[in-house]
Amino acid sequence: MKRRNWIRQSILSGAAIALTPAINSFIKENEELHEIYRLHWNENHFGPSPSVISAIQKAVPEGNLYWDEKIDDLKADLAQFQGRKKDQYLVTSGSTEVLTLLGQHIGLQEKNILTGAESFPTLPMFGQRCGANVRYVPMDGYKLNLEGFSESIDAHTGLVFICNPNNPTSTEVDPEELASFCRRVPDNVLICVDEAYIEFSKGGPQSSMIHLVDELPNLVVVRTFSKAYGMAGFRLGYACSQAHNIQALSMRYPSLGMAPGLLPVVGGIAALKDQEFVDRAVGQIKEGKQIVYEAFDRWGVIHPHSSTNFVYARKDRFVADVCSRLRKQNILVTQWPSMRDHFRISVGKSEWMDRLVEELEGMRV
Repeated sequence: MKRRNWIRQSILSGAAIALTPAINSFIKENEELHEIYRLHWNENHFGPSPSVISAIQKAVPEGNLYWDEKIDDLKADLAQFQGRKKDQYLVTSGSTEVLTLLGQHIGLQEKNILTGAESFPTLPMFGQRCGANVRYVPMDGYKLNLEGFSESIDAHTGLVFICNPNNPTSTEVDPEELASFCRRVPDNVLICVDEAYIEFSKGGPQSSMIHLVDELPNLVVVRTFSKAYGMAGFRLGYACSQAHNIQALSMRYPSLGMAPGLLPVVGGIAALKDQEFVDRAVGQIKEGKQIVYEAFDRWGVIHPHSSTNFVYARKDRFVADVCSRLRKQNILVTQWPSMRDHFRISVGKSEWMDRLVEELEGMRV
């Protein structure tokens, strides 16, 4: 395949993430089932909030119009909420689009991307498709190794990708240590901090690196409405960075200023005004995690403390085919090929987690 066609194919594929064939087939074959326990995609099963639903319903009759100015309203609300400026935001159809744009940008320069050995793969994957060399920094147990990242930066490094809290290992690095690390990265190396799960971290949104955006010209912070806000199906995310970076990203974003659509944007505006819902959802997910923790600790299952809405654990205390056996019981969990001897369990309603524990009880070895 010619390089031009290869790059075009990569870019046109955008940020779409497809269901794995096995999961997709399972859902289609079991549509008649009363309930499928979706513990595989880290969705928020308590959302979206009633205020978001109401705002979207009211906006539906205006779906025949190009309401791109609503995107400016959302940017203004984000800026006020986070103490930044409106021109420091790019709003996209899910944060995955920002990760895709950054990966392609570094790939087309044929530079290196540094990422954790066990971390979210989207940005490195799209960078590699466009010509980047991906270098994997060994983990510090279940945590990203910031010292290892520092030692790995060289003249060929174009971007450092930090997923914090980290997916899939569920851990976070200390925010002060992360801020110190970001300040040490050379200005000519981009830093992407993916904060999809920041609301679930120990310090919550106060742990965000957004406060460093005015100080560091090479920092891009990526956030989403998919997790804590419960809006995964609406596809709404954003980047926060200095205006020159946002302008460069906007020039590569094929939206002409009219994406995302009206419904996710008005939903996002309503979501920002309903932080009580976020706090409540985070609390309910914490209760669900505790149900899993107690069972795993009782059984001797090794797992880190989670700073996300999922639990990451070793599988060696269960039958080898535990994931497929759970699927037969209508419970979907995740095991990426890179996870090897671990699996990832999204946290849902308490009764779902009770059911999960009940099924896992019979799969112990």
